[in-house]
Amino acid sequence: MQAEIGSSAVPGSASPARIAEVWPAATTLIHIWPSNALHDEDAHLTSFLTAAWRKLHSASRRPPRCPRCRAGTTACDSADHRGLPQFHCHRCQRRFNRLTGTPMARLRPQESKVLAFFSLASQHISVAEAARRLSINPETVVRWSIQTRLWLLDLDPQGNWEQRVHLAVRYAVIPADRPDSAPLTTPGCRCSPVCCGTAQAGSANEVPALLRVCPLCEQTGHPSQSHAS
Repeated sequence: MQAEIGSSAVPGSASPARIAEVWPAATTLIHIWPSNALHDEDAHLTSFLTAAWRKLHSASRRPPRCPRCRAGTTACDSADHRGLPQFHCHRCQRRFNRLTGTPMARLRPQESKVLAFFSLASQHISVAEAARRLSINPETVVRWSIQTRLWLLDLDPQGNWEQRVHLAVRYAVIPADRPDSAPLTTPGCRCSPVCCGTAQAGSANEVPALLRVCPLCEQTGHPSQSHAS
């Protein structure tokens, strides 16, 4: 499939030399987007994320299992300032809510903004454009994208839903003359090679390889995270 390649600026992106410390063969990080898929929303992904978000923020006082020790001996004993039920585990004596232990636990967005973000998550638009539409900082768009992708891997370990996210997803470019240089990866890495186009002339080796950077590497192994707030 033909693809259009763009090198849009990303907050906190690192130099090629710094990137090479993690991916020795990579020369840069880019965004890519198919020319026939611009601004198309994946309504199924939006619905899946919205339903999962509302489940996390449910007002139901029915206690779930403890996210720390997995015991079922839990009870609801209060609610926080947002009205979210707080639970108590009788085995480990810890308190928790439905967000505890999830990648979304530290996010405190307005619900209207996060639901709008979910509708953009599948679209091939720039970080800057998403930030403009949501009236938030570009760095926040990147952080929400990473945390949402990590959350999707928790909900679907096979990674099918996470692969449907495009907003703020980056790709490491591996030059055609260094195809055998394996990247150094984060434990549990889900980075995956992608096909970005078809060679127009000469050998297929003339086409550089692209590696879709997984949220685990973005969060813990990627150089740009050393600059993140």
